[in-house]
Amino acid sequence: MFRNGSDNLQGSAYILFSALMYATLPILVKIAYSAGLGPGNTLLLRYLFSFILLGGFIKLFRHGRLLSLSPLVIAQGICLVGSGLFYFFALETLPAGLATVIFFTHPVIVAILSLFVFKEKFAPRLFVGLALALGGISLISGLPGGEQALSGRGIVWVLLACLCYTFYSLIGQKTLADHEPLSITATLSLMAVILLIPVYHSELGFIQHLTGQQILVTLAMAVFNTLLAVLFFLKGVQKIGASRASLISTAEPVFCLLLAFIILRESLTPPELTGSVLVFTSMLLAVYPRRESAGGRD
Repeated sequence: MFRNGSDNLQGSAYILFSALMYATLPILVKIAYSAGLGPGNTLLLRYLFSFILLGGFIKLFRHGRLLSLSPLVIAQGICLVGSGLFYFFALETLPAGLATVIFFTHPVIVAILSLFVFKEKFAPRLFVGLALALGGISLISGLPGGEQALSGRGIVWVLLACLCYTFYSLIGQKTLADHEPLSITATLSLMAVILLIPVYHSELGFIQHLTGQQILVTLAMAVFNTLLAVLFFLKGVQKIGASRASLISTAEPVFCLLLAFIILRESLTPPELTGSVLVFTSMLLAVYPRRESAGGRD
């Protein structure tokens, strides 16, 4: 269900900010790895610190409910963690560009399922935007023109990651009707810790030997990549719905390029610049939809 123009712009801004926060993840991961942490250690600390920080904030300043333990919120947490794990598994056997392109087909699936789940009206402009976004991400990821090694197992992993994130987005639109975004984010963080411990239980001894740098970088990941990223994504979905939120979130690879250019001094190629233009054009179609005369809905 689409909202008025003010909600549309505000929700779009929330999603763009969330995408920017998510885009800092590769840089922080590189710092974490250089500090001696591995993937499992980093994920566990990220979500553990997220839960501690958010739990303290809710209890001290909001005095609200810390956790939202409804079956839907729990399912949403499983989908979020599953998406991250499956994507990580996919990167072990697939080129990053190909994995990115397949993963970011989730806005298409979200848009299609939203037609049936939430009875949203078919919007041609939205699907044109989806096509532009996929083309742009393909260029950014370097998929055209290069030989990509295909792994059947890797394809399965990244498809599972894509589907998990699709259901995470769709369930989010439903849970936000009855639960506060802060409580949902805290619950998702706790769910991640609970689900990751059995996967990486053999690595838990690292906690006894944490350095200050490792603590600081994972704290930064907790704040930027979980608290702010997840919270603002949920607030954006609350304003504009899952389908538009998923489309606008395709700005994440563009922000990754820009941050790498600014912070890591990496160069930008013509295909990457062209792809970035296509992605931002797709977002304009989502942010400024054509209004219908009936009821003022867009």
